[in-house]
Amino acid sequence: MLPANKKKAVAALKRLNGLSAKLEEMIENDEYCPKLLEIALAMKGHVKYVQGTILESHMNTCAPKKLASKTDRDKFIKELLKVVGLSNR
Repeated sequence: MLPANKKKAVAALKRLNGLSAKLEEMIENDEYCPKLLEIALAMKGHVKYVQGTILESHMNTCAPKKLASKTDRDKFIKELLKVVGLSNR
């Protein structure tokens, strides 16, 4: 993974962990549902950010080699389409 992308992803995951702990506490304290949803949506945003960061790194590191290889190209494209499909669920 590219060092800059790795740093961004780890930072976002740390924020995500903090939000997760906060949401758990808020749920246990029976806090107002829209406030819970705000935190859950913020978490969703962080997950999407991490996904994008990983994909960007992958496209800059692994993709050029895989796409240039006749034997790896089809497998690489199928893997990428599978992952993109999962992200759209």
